[in-house]
Amino acid sequence: MHSKESFKFFIQSWIDGLHAIVTRLQSVPVDTLHVSDQRDLISAFMDHQELLFTTKGSLTSEDPVFGAHLPWINSFCRALQWYGGWRPTAAFRLAESSQMVPPEQASAIEEMRVTTKAEEAALEQDASSVEIGIIKAVLNGGGMRSMDLTIKALFQRLAMSADMIRMHAIRRVVGMLPLAETIGYLLLLGKMEANFYGLDDDDDDDDDDGGCD
Repeated sequence: MHSKESFKFFIQSWIDGLHAIVTRLQSVPVDTLHVSDQRDLISAFMDHQELLFTTKGSLTSEDPVFGAHLPWINSFCRALQWYGGWRPTAAFRLAESSQMVPPEQASAIEEMRVTTKAEEAALEQDASSVEIGIIKAVLNGGGMRSMDLTIKALFQRLAMSADMIRMHAIRRVVGMLPLAETIGYLLLLGKMEANFYGLDDDDDDDDDDGGCD
């Protein structure tokens, strides 16, 4: 099955699982009597994130352009999105906008944001080397197989690094928030991702008009 078709099948199942976790996050009590349930839900959410990023990485290794050509992003929006996903620093904005960050942690979250922004900048610099690497592979020739392997490795590195930064950002916020606030934060994050990664049933690149619908 083509990588895009495989991912469409997977992402629908993944979103169904995400909705199930979000439903549990909405109903779990955040008092001290349900700490075990809260920890189980946090673990389930983090494992679900790992599943998404691992699957994307695997499909990228099969299709070298998959990481930069995800099925929910059309040609125009791909140029505006951050390497096929939400920008990692959004993890901190989400926590702050929901007022879940304790005042005493304000400086800590700002330090985390600075670290994550540096990781974003490093990846954006790496993207330049990916572009240069592709150009060199085309100009140097050496056979289609050699060129394909070079381009494949470059795109795989870029896509997997982007997801790694996103996962690091989530872990930084989760590691900083109190337990009850973590439940609320993951609930918001889950809803954001369900909306972001959602696919239209009639998505078709052949009919892509360059819009952002």
